[in-house]
Amino acid sequence: MSQAAAETKGKPSYSGFLLLSLVLAIIFIIVVLMPLEPSDYWTYLRIGDQIAQTRSIPTTEFMTYTSGGQPATYSYWLTSIMLLGIYKAGGLALTALVMGICVIGLYALIWLCLRELKLGPVAASLILLVTALMGSNNWSTRPQIFALPLFGLTLLILLKWQHSQNRMLWLLPIISLLWVNLHGSFILLFVLLFSALIFGSGSSKTLALVTLLSLAATVINPYGFHLWANTTGMIGNDLIKTYSFEWQPPVNQGWQLNLFFGSLLVVALVTAFSMVRVKLLWWVWFLGFGWMALSSIRYVVWFSLIEALLLAQLASPWLARIFDSRPVFPRRRFNLVLGVLVLVLPLAFLPGVRQQWWLQAPEPLADTTPVQAVEWIKAHPDLPEHLWANWVASIYMSYALPERPVWVTNRIEDFDEQIFVDNKRLLRASHDWQEILDRYSVNLLLLDQVNEKPLITAVSSSNNWIEIYHDERELVFIKVEKN
Repeated sequence: MSQAAAETKGKPSYSGFLLLSLVLAIIFIIVVLMPLEPSDYWTYLRIGDQIAQTRSIPTTEFMTYTSGGQPATYSYWLTSIMLLGIYKAGGLALTALVMGICVIGLYALIWLCLRELKLGPVAASLILLVTALMGSNNWSTRPQIFALPLFGLTLLILLKWQHSQNRMLWLLPIISLLWVNLHGSFILLFVLLFSALIFGSGSSKTLALVTLLSLAATVINPYGFHLWANTTGMIGNDLIKTYSFEWQPPVNQGWQLNLFFGSLLVVALVTAFSMVRVKLLWWVWFLGFGWMALSSIRYVVWFSLIEALLLAQLASPWLARIFDSRPVFPRRRFNLVLGVLVLVLPLAFLPGVRQQWWLQAPEPLADTTPVQAVEWIKAHPDLPEHLWANWVASIYMSYALPERPVWVTNRIEDFDEQIFVDNKRLLRASHDWQEILDRYSVNLLLLDQVNEKPLITAVSSSNNWIEIYHDERELVFIKVEKN
């Protein structure tokens, strides 16, 4: 009898817990070792701080001098407050801890889905690890992280519904209420629900009622029905698709995307030889989320989860015979204790903790974060306004230097396209770079010595600018006042 079959008869498998702990520990360590990229974090801290100070959600863009005062929708208001609260309570260490818990929470739920599909612990662990690595590009610290476990929980609920277990369905309206106030990906909840209603095999009446309640829950937000229009508008926004890398189609570069494209070939091969008949709903999800993943990198993480569950079903006979034909790690108490230790020990890799024992521990912030230069600018409030800096630096300064409006933030939808066109021309040091800066009344420049060499060369050769600060990475120039 296989280990998977033994577990279905009620025999607990602490070996399964140990294997899951090992996979989750690997995932957690990867998450907390990843440097915090500024591009989707600091702006939300600033929004959260603004909400906390004014006790209201802003209605206009308030962080930049290029679009200040323009109408704006802050649909991620709850995430912004949460991120600010976490940062205030425990800095980058607590932030990394919470992000890690959210990510491993997602994959723990996918593990439960794999076990619900009667997959053995060894096969489930291997599939889970490969799935996680494929989606690791989407683990950066950002609002989407809070939506990941909600997606995993929804999959588990619908899988149980397929197996005529309806009790957990009533969690879906609560999930909807949370998700709609956390992140725009709440629309994926209804992609899953509507397709399950049409192609699923569970109780359609119960699911229809729960879906209606979940839809009603989406209007319990500061913007009501308008939030649907705002979110769908962002999905179809040409400006976002043009100037945000993650909204562009994936290309087969980097090992994560190698896994993604390779997995599509694996699905084709396994499908050709498998004798297992998978329910139509799984193919609908696979095709729908596959189309989204091929159209935008940001959807790869969601697709990877659907693909893992589909493959688990198609390959289940082979997986059971190869990986779970005999029990592994039979010492139950040892497995339980070791599994707990494996889950606890990765806490040593948190920012601020790892520096205590690891001489060359990775820094918690990406090296593109201009911490020293921004501290120097903050210490010199007499410097003139309208500072131009690259996208990453501007986003960091939106929170680290709130008293000084920045050039642009990650909220691409809040800006005219001309700003991004001008930004590209500045980075190339186009022939009219000075005219562009004059048009926006820019008086200060914060330049990255690694990524902005053409502009540094042009500015250094100009009589209009003087260098007033430099460190290992950054330079600050001030515009010369002409008599």
